[in-house]
Amino acid sequence: MTVEPGFGGQKFMADCAEKIKIIKQHATQNLFIQVDGGINAETGEICTKYGANSLVAGSYIYKAENIKEAISSLKH
Repeated sequence: MTVEPGFGGQKFMADCAEKIKIIKQHATQNLFIQVDGGINAETGEICTKYGANSLVAGSYIYKAENIKEAISSLKH
């Protein structure tokens, strides 16, 4: 989780991105990392750069004016 658990639409906690990198460095090659919380185009790119394989982006997608574009912006 990259937000405090509880409700959607929270701000991404940037210090959690570093944890993704650390987990990826110490895990087996087959570890699948999914990140949930505060994901948008910018934070999604950060997370995938650090090693996340999957992004959960509920509020970003469902509050977007163009859902298709929002989804496309997450493909890194």
